[in-house]
Amino acid sequence: MPIRSLLHPRSIAIVGASEKVGPGFNAFKALEFVGYEGEIFLVNPRSPELFGRKTYASLEDIPNDVDAVFVAVQADSVLDLARQAARKGVGGLAILSSGFGETEDGKEAQRELARICEASDIAVCGPNCLGLLNFVGKSALFGTSLPAKVKRGGVAAIVQSGSIGIALLNSARGLGLSYLITTGNEAVTSAADYIEAMIDDSEVNTILVFAEQIKKPTEFVGALRRAHQAGKPVIVLKSGRSQSGKAAVMAHTGAVAGSDEACDAALLAANAMQVHSLDDLIETALLASKIRTAPVNAGLAGLSLSGGEIALVLDAAEDLHMTFAPLTSGLQTVKTLLPAFAHLANPLDLTWAGLYDPAVAQGCAEAVAGQDNVGMLLLLQDAPSCLGDQQANRYAQLLESVGKGAAAVKKPLVALSNLSDQPHEVLQATADRLNVPYLRGTRTALGAIARYQAWASRVMRVEPKTPEAVRAAARADLNGVPKHRLPAEHEAREVLKAYGVQGPTEFFVGSVADAVEAARKIGFPVVLKGLVEDMLHKSDAGLVKVGLRSEEEVRAHAQQMLESVERLPSAKFLGFLVQDKVAAINEIFVGARVDRDFGPIVVVGAGGVQVELYKDVAIRLAPVDQETARQALETTQTAKLLSGFRGAPLGDIDAVARAVSAVSRFIVDFADDLAEVEINPLAVLPDGKGCVALDCVVVPRNRSR
Repeated sequence: MPIRSLLHPRSIAIVGASEKVGPGFNAFKALEFVGYEGEIFLVNPRSPELFGRKTYASLEDIPNDVDAVFVAVQADSVLDLARQAARKGVGGLAILSSGFGETEDGKEAQRELARICEASDIAVCGPNCLGLLNFVGKSALFGTSLPAKVKRGGVAAIVQSGSIGIALLNSARGLGLSYLITTGNEAVTSAADYIEAMIDDSEVNTILVFAEQIKKPTEFVGALRRAHQAGKPVIVLKSGRSQSGKAAVMAHTGAVAGSDEACDAALLAANAMQVHSLDDLIETALLASKIRTAPVNAGLAGLSLSGGEIALVLDAAEDLHMTFAPLTSGLQTVKTLLPAFAHLANPLDLTWAGLYDPAVAQGCAEAVAGQDNVGMLLLLQDAPSCLGDQQANRYAQLLESVGKGAAAVKKPLVALSNLSDQPHEVLQATADRLNVPYLRGTRTALGAIARYQAWASRVMRVEPKTPEAVRAAARADLNGVPKHRLPAEHEAREVLKAYGVQGPTEFFVGSVADAVEAARKIGFPVVLKGLVEDMLHKSDAGLVKVGLRSEEEVRAHAQQMLESVERLPSAKFLGFLVQDKVAAINEIFVGARVDRDFGPIVVVGAGGVQVELYKDVAIRLAPVDQETARQALETTQTAKLLSGFRGAPLGDIDAVARAVSAVSRFIVDFADDLAEVEINPLAVLPDGKGCVALDCVVVPRNRSR
């Protein structure tokens, strides 16, 4: 697709051009604003001349080649215009017109628009968008008014909402834009296509995305991965995180891992920086685009003039799991530089000495930032816009002195105002001159720093692969299950056994007498389960009894289960499952499903009936290796219960991680055949003793609902 025609058009036609204020007027003024140097053609059948230029009655009346067209006409004229563009060999359309896929009546028109443009290889921005601005290439296909000045820089903003685009364009934060692209309905060209183009653009160092819906999810995630490999951070704000998007599925997994959670997992896997507000989007993009040196580790050093505000920062940092490194090699230096009453800790209170003596500020900055356990230096300095000139100049001198100290030890410096107010113009100008990001708002700024640190330190892992022999064994077991029903628990467990998932000692039998004999062989206590065709949640029907300690108990409960099944309408009894009762430290949940948009995902967290109640789970795009699985588990509260909580024995977390990785590979390998797989619960044994899948569910794709 010739997306270059949209981003770098050699000639532009404005269809619907007008001297009356509106989209056709704004589109022409936008070209003047960016200093466009290519050919401009104005199309308006009712005006022979506009802006001192000859006009044309239609697109096809233009005698020259046209690279891109800005479309500012009613929706009912767009399809005919698209056909004209196809005949004329136009490479790109930016369609402001609304009334397409965002309405029920316009959906078919949007599909036809896509058919026309895809057949002729025409890139399309929109419909239902404001268009785009290319500040570095001096081109524009943009239909609304512009501010008097737009700060240029390395940020490419790709936003689905026109109003979000206007907000970014007019923000006093001064992002420093190279591109602003409002994607609208993305009928043909999607955010993924624009990201791919930005990766290859040397004028872009940071990409931000606002998405209401992620079109072409596979391509989108692939573009994010390539951006990370290219060293270009992508910040994503996804709206529409509602319960209505949850998948309705047969097992538990969909209840805790709906479409939003799958999207979150995909963004994490692709190492995008995900945010949940416009403030977070802007501050994170400012940081990522302005920082020049990546941190060597996650340790932070901080300098401030206020003990009270240091405490606020420490509170927020703890919530965000951020670490201020202890003073080590720099301690002696700061001790000699600061007054005797100074509290020597990190963050470090510079006192009045650091504010009034540039050498003290620079020396302290160099000492604490130069420690091996520090990857980034923060200057915690309020900078309200109405600060008096004397104080503003003094604070600017402090920023410059600290900047020299950080530069001397080659560590990145970030300035942080605890207030959300726009930084004072003197301080902002000093920060810009020094190429220091000046962030605002304690938690917003620290959140941006935490995201950037995670992005800079994360390594893309090689996806684990399954040996062919393992897949073949699981395939054989899966094919052995009768097609008219779901795999029973023991059958599902046998399928997963090929991937290394272990179950309890068990016998599947067909009668009460055989159940008693099986219990005798296993040894008491035992677990008794009644298996019914296509019944996944047996305990809800009273078909699970745990801790039976005698033959009499097994016999009595087995008989009761038979009687219960007889009372269930259309229930088909399969048999009894008798299992060894496993003594576990804790029970957890491991599940996986195939998301409609993002493909296979894996879930781990609190098990048993708690999974839907507490939703204490971590969700990752599958497959994951053992280390990623362990990291995912450690983000849950459940992990604490496996880590010797209140004197309890340590659980075998490595075995859990292996099981999670195994399930993740299984769902990937059988993604075309399966909807879900679950182990609930997975009994975790003491460290070194493994884990046991006490109940298993495998749901074929054609049986999901």
